[in-house]
Amino acid sequence: ANFHVCTLPLSYRLPVDDPRASMNLGGKYNSGLLFADFNQDFSCISVGTPEGYKIFNSDPYLNVFSQADGGIGLVEMLFSTSLVAIVGAGDQPQLSPRRLQVLNTKTRQIICELNFVTAILKVLLNRKRMVVVMETKLHIYDISNMKILHTIDTSPNPRAICAFSPSTKNCFIAYPAGGTLPSAGAAGGAPGGPSGSGPASAGGSGDIFVFDALSLHTVNVIQAHKGAISAVAVSQDGTLLATASSKGTVIRVHTLPKASKSWTFRRGTYPAAILSLAFSVDSKFLCVASATGTVHIFKLDLGAAGGGGGSGSAGSTGSSGYGLVASYLPEVLSQVWEPARDFAHIKLPSPGVPVLCAITPTFSPPPAIEQVPSPSSTHSSTSSSSSQSSSSSSSSSSSSSSSSSLAPPSSSSSSSSSSSSSSTLSPVPSHSAPSSSPSGLKVLILTGDGF
Repeated sequence: ANFHVCTLPLSYRLPVDDPRASMNLGGKYNSGLLFADFNQDFSCISVGTPEGYKIFNSDPYLNVFSQADGGIGLVEMLFSTSLVAIVGAGDQPQLSPRRLQVLNTKTRQIICELNFVTAILKVLLNRKRMVVVMETKLHIYDISNMKILHTIDTSPNPRAICAFSPSTKNCFIAYPAGGTLPSAGAAGGAPGGPSGSGPASAGGSGDIFVFDALSLHTVNVIQAHKGAISAVAVSQDGTLLATASSKGTVIRVHTLPKASKSWTFRRGTYPAAILSLAFSVDSKFLCVASATGTVHIFKLDLGAAGGGGGSGSAGSTGSSGYGLVASYLPEVLSQVWEPARDFAHIKLPSPGVPVLCAITPTFSPPPAIEQVPSPSSTHSSTSSSSSQSSSSSSSSSSSSSSSSSLAPPSSSSSSSSSSSSSSTLSPVPSHSAPSSSPSGLKVLILTGDGF
C-alpha cells in the first residue's frame, strides 16, 4: 500500500505525567487542551479547551466549527453529522463534568441533557446507541429517543478504557473485566431502566468483556493478556478487537464476538505505555502509538489465523534463525515464539507527548454526500433514581440539508423549553464512503506538542 503521513499538531501541550494522558481526557489541567479525538471514521477531529470546543476536518486540516461558552472536557461526534455530545470541564455550574449535553451544531440547540451523580469519563456513539462511561458503570442509551436501555456495573475503570463499534450490525462494547461478569438482561441504575441484575462470574485483569448493545447481553469473555488492559479498539465493521496490556510489548487482535481467531504482534522489547490503537477502515491495517514517540503500522492477514490462534502478517519478523525454529513448531507455539512485527513505523520528533493515530484511505475524487438519521427533537425524562437523572433543555431542533456536513450554523440563539415527546429521526448531512477504489492509505497522527 502507498502510505502518506500527515501530522496534525495542536497548539496545546498535555501533561504526560497524568495516568490518563492518552489525549482522550476529561477534566481540568494546567495545559490548555482538555480533550482531543477523531470521530468514528477519522474524517473529523474534536477538541475541547477551557474556552469551549472546536471541530476540524482532518483532510484538509481545517477548522469548521467553534463554540466558546466555557470549558469543555469531552466532545464526541456522530460521524460527520451535526450531532455532538459534550461534557463540561467543571469551570461553570452549567458545565459540570456530571452533565452530558447532546446538541445540534448547526442550530446550536440542545437536544437532550443527562445528569449523573459521578463524573462522565467518556462518551461513545454510533447510529443506534450511545454509551456513557463512568468509573464503575456503563450506561447504554437508544440514540433515537435518548432513553436508557441498560446499565452495567464494572470494576473501577478510572481511565475509561472502553471501545464501541461504529457498526450498527455488530454493535459490540469491549471493556476490561476485572472481576465481575454482567448477566444477560437489562440492568438498572438509570432513569427509565429496568431493575438491575447481579454479577454472574469473575474475570481476570487481562480479560475483556464483549457486550452486545443491541441484544443487551454479554456475548464473550476474551482472555487477552496476563497483565492489566491498557488500551482497546474495535474495527469499523465490529468484527475485530485490538488489545494491549500495561506492559505494551505485545498487541493482540481477536475476531468478534467469539474470538475464534487471533493474531499477535510484537511492538517492541521494552515496556511502553500504549497511547492509541486504531484499525484502518477496511480492517487490513492496525495503527499503534506508544509513549516512546513511535507509531507502528501492522498488516493484518485475515486469512492467516486459524482455530484458537494464529500469527499476523508483517514485514519484519525477526532473524532467520527464529523463523527456522518457528517453522517446525505448531501454529500456536510459533505465534508465541515469534510474534509478527510492524512492517512500517514512524518516529515522532518529541517522545513522551500524547498521541492519537488513525489510518484513512486516500481517494482521487472527494467523498460523496448521503443523508443519515440523527435525533432532531427534544426528549425529557425525570427520575428520582440515585444513579442519574435526565432532563431536556431545548426543543424544535431542525435538520439541515446543506451539502456541507459541518458548516458554521447560521443562528447563534437557542430556545429552552420542556417537551415530553420522544425524539424523532430526521436526515442530516454526512460523508459516505466513496464508491471508487482508494489510491493509497494515509496515516493521521494527532499530537499535543504544538509544532
